[in-house]
Amino acid sequence: MEQSRIIEIKEDILSSNTNAADAFRATLAQEGTFYTDIMASPGADKTTLLLALLPYLRKQGEVGIIEADLASTVDSQKIKEAGVDAVQLETHGICHVDMNMVEKSWAAFGGKHYDFLFLENIGNLVCPAEFDTGAHRRVMLLSVPEGYDKVYKYPPMFSVVDALIVTKTDYLPLNPDFDMAALHKQARVLNPNLRIFETCARTGEGVEELAAWLCECRTTSVV
Repeated sequence: MEQSRIIEIKEDILSSNTNAADAFRATLAQEGTFYTDIMASPGADKTTLLLALLPYLRKQGEVGIIEADLASTVDSQKIKEAGVDAVQLETHGICHVDMNMVEKSWAAFGGKHYDFLFLENIGNLVCPAEFDTGAHRRVMLLSVPEGYDKVYKYPPMFSVVDALIVTKTDYLPLNPDFDMAALHKQARVLNPNLRIFETCARTGEGVEELAAWLCECRTTSVV
């Protein structure tokens, strides 16, 4: 009987994706584009936070945004209405964004230069953590209504990001069970170098501080 063979398909796919991500990251750095991948659950305020950041970031340069969703142009339309270039990436059921999708989306900007590029990733706390999208920084959003215990349920996501951004802090009075101290403690157990920001896009809490961090990261990541 012929001996069975195990083919590590996932490992091969991730390796190929990582190689492409490294090349893309280096190219953007040479071109002066700082690229951030934003990951979160659906409804965590990704688009709303981006809109709140734009007034600060546009003082420093041009901004382009890739909006990834299973379907629709709802989010990219909001960005365009704010006067910022956006490309809508529809994954048609795929729960993550890979480098093939990123490169096609980047090409859709038509060669225009951006000082800041953002990918608003698929609303998912599992699959996006595994795929390097070529970003210089990866951040995740966790909204107060979701609960602080997501840090115990989805450790891979907290482990791979450079910053945790707690959103919708205006809901804290309505959610007395949200243990911010426990969230900070466990997140740093998983990722000791994690930066943590507490924000509210609607009130402006923490937004300027987050924008300043992104600008600081740009100075250390691009030529």
